[in-house]
Order: sequence, then C-alpha cells, then structure tokens
Amino acid sequence: MNPRCKDITRFGHNKCFILRLPIELQTQIFIECASYPYGQLMIEHEVPQVLLLVCKYWRDLAYATSRLWSSFEIHFGTWEQNFKGTEGDARILSRVRLWLRRSGNHPLHVKLFYKPLASREGTLSRFPSEMLVLLMQHCSRWQDIELSMPSSCFAPLSSAAPALDLSSLSSLVLNSIPSIHSEFLDVRNLASNCGKLTRLHINYESGRVLTLDDCGVIFAQHPNLSSCKLYAQCLFDGSSEHSGHAADKYILPALSELHLSVYSRSSHGLDNSSSPQTALTMFLNRLELYVLTSLRIEWFVDNDRSLWTSCHPSFVTFLEAVEPTLETLSLGYLPLSEEQLIDCLRATPYVTSAELLFSLGEEIEGPAITDKLLRALTFIRRSGSTSTSEPLLCMLQSLTLQCHGKGCSEQELVRFLNSRSDRQPHTLQTLKLQTQSPILSGRSRWIESGINVIEDCV
Repeated sequence: MNPRCKDITRFGHNKCFILRLPIELQTQIFIECASYPYGQLMIEHEVPQVLLLVCKYWRDLAYATSRLWSSFEIHFGTWEQNFKGTEGDARILSRVRLWLRRSGNHPLHVKLFYKPLASREGTLSRFPSEMLVLLMQHCSRWQDIELSMPSSCFAPLSSAAPALDLSSLSSLVLNSIPSIHSEFLDVRNLASNCGKLTRLHINYESGRVLTLDDCGVIFAQHPNLSSCKLYAQCLFDGSSEHSGHAADKYILPALSELHLSVYSRSSHGLDNSSSPQTALTMFLNRLELYVLTSLRIEWFVDNDRSLWTSCHPSFVTFLEAVEPTLETLSLGYLPLSEEQLIDCLRATPYVTSAELLFSLGEEIEGPAITDKLLRALTFIRRSGSTSTSEPLLCMLQSLTLQCHGKGCSEQELVRFLNSRSDRQPHTLQTLKLQTQSPILSGRSRWIESGINVIEDCV
C-alpha cells in the first residue's frame, strides 16, 4: 500500500479532516484527484482505483461517485499494461464491464485504441469488436467517443448505426487503420443520429466514404461544430436533399478548427466545371465562418496546375473571408505555382503558424517554394532608413516547409532567418525544413539566437 494511504488509515473518522467537509465537497475532491482526463483501467496506483485502498469510507464514497468511473481509455493488443495476448484483452473487457456498472447513468467519455502488430494483421483480436458491442449498449450516454482501430472492427457499429440513440453525443472521432478486410460504414447517416455535435473528426477510408456534398449535409445538421476534421471525396454539386437550394450557405458560427483532406478517384477526362479543383473551391466558398483560427487542407488529387489556375481566384476569395481570425494555416500538396502560393499567404496576413507541404520530388512545372517566396517573407531594411518594409506573414512564429529544395538557396534562407530573429513580439521561433536536397550548411547560429531550426533531408 502507498505510504500516504497508510498514514491516512491511522486517523479515526473524528480526526480525518476530509470527513468534516460536506459530502458534495468530498466528492469533488475525489474528482479533482484524477491524474488523467481519461481513467487508466489497468493501473491500480492511479485514481480512482487507489482511492479504494485507503479505508472503507473512501472506498464506499468512490463507488458512489459515478463520474470517477465514466471516463476511461482502452488499449488492446499492446504491452502497455504489462501483459499481452488474448488473456490480457479479456481482462480489459472484464474491467470495462465493471467501470460501466459503477458509472451509473453518468455521461461516458471513452477512447478505444487497437493497432494490431504488423505480423498479425491477418488475425485480428475479437475483443475490440466485443468491446464496441458492450459500449453500444450504453450509447444513449455517449458524450465523447474516440475509436481508432482497423476498419473491420467497426462492423457492429455499421450494422446498428441507424438504431443508435446518440442524442447526447457531442464529440465523435473515428480513425480507421488500414486492414485487409474493410467494412462498410455510412458515416453521414451515423453523424445525422448525433444530437448536438461540437467536435467531429472522421478519417474513415473504407466503405461509403464522405463526399463534399455529404460534408455539407453534416454542416447543415450540426451548426454548433467547433472542431471538424473530415476525409472526403472531392465531389460537390452544391445541392442536397437537406438544403434543397444550391445557393444555401453553411453557417458555422462556432467553427474554429477545420481540417479537410480531399481525394478523387480520377480527375482524368473531366471538364473544368466538374473537376475536383472546382468542387473544392465551390464547397469552401459555401462556408460562412466567423471564428476560424486553424485551417488545414490536404490535397490527394493529381497535381494539374492548369485546372487549378481558373479556380485559384475563388480559393483566394475564401482565404480572404477567413483572414481576420485565421492564425494557423496548413496547405498540403495543393497544385499551386510560386505566384499562387504567394497570393494565398498575402490573403492571410495574421497567420502565426504556417505549414506549406509540397512534393519531395522535382515538380515538372517548377517548384512552388523558391527564393522568391523566401524574399517575400523577409524583412528588408529600406535604404537610408532605420525602418523595414513589412513582408508576408509579418507575425509568423512557426514555419514548416516541405519541398525538393532545388528552388531555394542557402543565401536567401539565411537572409530570411536573420531578418526574423529578435523581432519581438513576433520573432520566428521554429523553422522546420524537410527536403530532398539540403539547403543549410549549419544551423547552430540561429539556435543560439532563439530560432529552433530543424532540417531533415530524406
């Protein structure tokens, strides 16, 4: 037993100060003692399990405090709990039944993780699916649910989704791990069952994947979303059975984080009006966003700059609309030219953290990250004056660049770093470079001046 627990047991009930407090305050103290936002099922020396070891009164109070047992995370098939294999998984399942019983009718906050070993991908444990079935029996109490496991393990959720009562669910995270056997899951209809979603993160690549039209339906049904990450096929015609009108805006007054990963099964043979580029920009300009602070767009479509050119002004218009509040911008693999990338950064002057990701291979149509971009980001002192001209992203504190590296010279990169050092309160703090061709010959001088320069050559 923990030495502190032994000391407490020496006191009689008339001497233990916590027992002089109202029962409500005692309960709150127990809740505040939880060292993790999610309880650790199999760790006996953490709250709430450790409270059971002190004395009978504490044990009874802990059992009676349902909130202590309503939040937990589960890890299947790992070494983390000092056991392995099906025996350990069965112990976890048994422990979850116990916690669910003790949690009474309190809202549930659960994380379920299962990543099978690479050597056993063909033989998946049955326990994660059994666990999901067990949790679904309490679906009316779901408030914060995160499921990260092979797509085939979602089978119980897929078959029962239409009948689930998810009226209390406010946060849903589905992260499917690629597996040999995929499972159909209608994510759009699942989300439509949720009563008051404020956080929705979907990375589900199997079965009926989302389209941008589906995303629009979800936005129309859940206007109170504050954080949304979606993986969707780049198809959008602007109409849906929910809205009925092609001109309807998706008004999201609370959305502060939007992460959109889009792909297309094929972009060949499509005219410009039905291209993925047009679909994406049409969809983005249908969004009415008032407090967006973080935007991430990942483009997993063929990089055809000729099709993007006609849609680029519309994309810049969207960026200008969210410019007043936008602080974090991540653009991944968009088919942007050098000038178009500069246009995007010019449209978002208040960004403090930027991530610009392009192919590590040589781009046929020329690189987007070049010396010209670095010069546009550099403070330049005016001749005969102590003042400097304002560059793009003058408030930048963190910058990540991924590219081949051929278009950038060490001279321009050094000039950029020198101009950004010791410029309070917006000094550049971190520069991450991931290139195929090295650019910097040394980085210690900027680390000494407070800029953490990380260069990774692959």
